[in-house]
Amino acid sequence: MKDKINQLLRKPFAVPALLSALIVLAYGLLTPWMGFYWDDLPFAWFLRFFGPAEFIEGFRPFRPLLGYIFAVTTSIFGGHPLTWQLLGLLIRLLLGLELWSLLRKVFPSRERSVLWVVLLFTLYPAYGQQWVAFTHINQELIPLLFLLSSFILSINLLRSGKTSVPLSVLAILLQALGLFSTEYFFGLEILRFFFILVILSESVADKKELARKTLLQWLPYLAVWIINALWTYSYHRSTAYSSYQIDILALLSPLALVNEFINTLSLSSFVSWLGTFNIFSQIDGSTTQIIAFVILMLASIMAFGIISNKRQEPNAENPSTSHSLLFTPHWFLLIGVVTIFAGRLPSWAAALPLKIEFDYDRFFVSIMLGASLFIVGLADLILKEGKVKLVVLSLIIGMSAAYQFTVANTYRRDWANTQDIFWQMAWRMPDLKEDTTVLTYELPLKYLSDYQLMSMLNWMYAPELNSRDLPYALQYLKTRFTPAQIRADRPIDVTYRTVSFSGNTSKSVVIYKEADGCLRVLDPIYNNAETVPGASFYLLDAIPLSDPNLILTNVDAPAMDKILFGGEPSHGWCYTYAQAEIARQTGDWEEVVKLYKDAQKAELSPTLPVEYLPFIEAFAQTGDIDTALKLTERTIKGQPTLCPALNTLWNRVSVKADISEAESLLQKECTP
Repeated sequence: MKDKINQLLRKPFAVPALLSALIVLAYGLLTPWMGFYWDDLPFAWFLRFFGPAEFIEGFRPFRPLLGYIFAVTTSIFGGHPLTWQLLGLLIRLLLGLELWSLLRKVFPSRERSVLWVVLLFTLYPAYGQQWVAFTHINQELIPLLFLLSSFILSINLLRSGKTSVPLSVLAILLQALGLFSTEYFFGLEILRFFFILVILSESVADKKELARKTLLQWLPYLAVWIINALWTYSYHRSTAYSSYQIDILALLSPLALVNEFINTLSLSSFVSWLGTFNIFSQIDGSTTQIIAFVILMLASIMAFGIISNKRQEPNAENPSTSHSLLFTPHWFLLIGVVTIFAGRLPSWAAALPLKIEFDYDRFFVSIMLGASLFIVGLADLILKEGKVKLVVLSLIIGMSAAYQFTVANTYRRDWANTQDIFWQMAWRMPDLKEDTTVLTYELPLKYLSDYQLMSMLNWMYAPELNSRDLPYALQYLKTRFTPAQIRADRPIDVTYRTVSFSGNTSKSVVIYKEADGCLRVLDPIYNNAETVPGASFYLLDAIPLSDPNLILTNVDAPAMDKILFGGEPSHGWCYTYAQAEIARQTGDWEEVVKLYKDAQKAELSPTLPVEYLPFIEAFAQTGDIDTALKLTERTIKGQPTLCPALNTLWNRVSVKADISEAESLLQKECTP
């Protein structure tokens, strides 16, 4: 039985099957629940309202050739989030298979090491943006497919010893597509030089002759690389460009170089792998952690089983070819280090920091191949061949897969939270007057920011938009305003690629959403600064600008595209709270009371004490002082910092009712 299993694991389909299984375990288990993240959302909006050709103009100021890739892929695949998530899994598989094919040609006698590199590359934990699929498939993964395809063609031609003009031209064309469409992989062209050098070293012993022949083989690709460098630099310096500026000279000080070397090597080659163990630093027994542990075991066992059945490496200390660089662990390490820094070059030149956190972790997409080569070279050097190396690298594979699953779950939660926020927005604000700006300090979302959410806002309130003048804007106060700008009658002008918005701070609605609470519309009277104790001064200064009259309440709810917003959630507490705020806005206190009583019958209760406030006022305004007092006491016990807000609330009520009991309660409970 064991022999049959071993024979099966040696079959040609074993590696593609292993790659497929690992990709599904790491990235694919939560695919049906994934959505759009970061720039995915505005890109989907552009596609829906303006069509694929819009990407060509939209990318012109940034990456003028990348827009054509978006135009082609969106024409074929459309804009459904599930389609792009599935494509992301497929392209990850294709990248792994391409790399496997390439490295086997370059290092034909290092089958195990090659496969380790491929698996580590596929699951590289520092790159945590697999699920920003719409953006990164087009912006990075497809160009990387082109570049690896170019490598494969050129290496195959070198191995065959034949000259083929059509294949050489195709290799150069694929190289150009990979380099000119995006700057991410500019530095990786140096890999082709090293691959040619390794192959020629098998038959050329003289170092000078080896260098000459390598350079000669690389020359056509070097010419394209130089042209790409000159074109990129000149375009970035031109008036047509509008994004990050290249300033290499400012980064060339010895101290900056040493710091960059240490930081990049540390993050990409050590911290990235060791950080995966943090998912088990505290055992909490959660479903996510249990599934991650199962993935760890499955991925480790599969990697161990298949790679242990691959051909054993030759002894690195006694290479079969005395002058060949092919079997030297130091050579793997050297290529890895060079590739790490070659991959870092574009983001470093733009003075962008390298961090293992969203959204800076996108820069690791061009580093992950070098880091994988480096870690395998280090394992070859320190652990040699044997069970210890198999176990250690299998464990790293398993931990990387488990880690990526836990990251995937944070994306799943974030999309669910995004949809929930917009449903609450629709319940509380059925419609908005045009030219309204929705202001907030920030929303409790990790993978979407205000400019991305602005497209979702317009998608909801302007589903038939046919103009590039946006009727609505969403702005984060913390990132788009200085304190001096948070004043009445200040213009708000937003330009995002090919669309724009023109508004005014005096036509704003301020919203607030705590992670565990319901969405609230803030205003100078009811939801004033006293109701958000401890909030940033950015938010507090904006509250006087909030005008609830811009909210149209006597209209049908907005048409919510189910593909984007999902189905309407069950009408829980936050639905009740939203309806109560609408009723309070229109002065219908009886309706607020009715809503609370219906919620009690349905066993619904506030998620945060502040959400009692409209109901306290409604009971007081309609004469049920006893219930208002009970809810007041409950609110104080739950959140004593709301005492000033409760004092203000009862002072409003005093116009219509005797509040002596409330004053006594507040004095008793709120006095230190």
